[in-house]
Amino acid sequence: MAGCGMTVNPGGAAMADDIDSFDLKILSLLQQDGRISMIDLAERVGLSPSPCARRVKWLEAEGYVDRYVALLNPQKLGVGLNVFINIRLSSQTTAAFDAFDAVVATIPEIVGCHLLTGAFDYLLQVRVADISEFRDFMRDRLTAIEGVIETQSSIVLEELKATTEIPFQGRSTLAP
Repeated sequence: MAGCGMTVNPGGAAMADDIDSFDLKILSLLQQDGRISMIDLAERVGLSPSPCARRVKWLEAEGYVDRYVALLNPQKLGVGLNVFINIRLSSQTTAAFDAFDAVVATIPEIVGCHLLTGAFDYLLQVRVADISEFRDFMRDRLTAIEGVIETQSSIVLEELKATTEIPFQGRSTLAP
């Protein structure tokens, strides 16, 4: 499918090339509005709907589009307290990390979990209703996880910027 950010190797399998300016514009618009109609998307990109739809399908198939989601309002849903928590484990073995990862995956209040370098092992993002619920979460759930020896919490006072948009415009090369 020439002109769609890929070439076909002699065996017929598609291989990713650097994606072109149409693909980049499609990705930019999709991450701003994942529910944009194909007609509107095509018009804004400067393509007709069929080639635009093929490009979107290809970008999805190649993993440039990971998934589509709805971003919900945490205050409206009663989980307005946003807290970041640094975690240090008692051991930095694969087994300790795997055990912690498995427990974290089951706790819905943890909406983000990142393995770190440096003084702490993990950075968690937690959403709860209020400080009382956070206290209970820390005491009864988080510090009860085997291997957690230190926590350091930062309560968000004001969210100045939060985006899901990935900054890729102007990048000379993108990983296929």
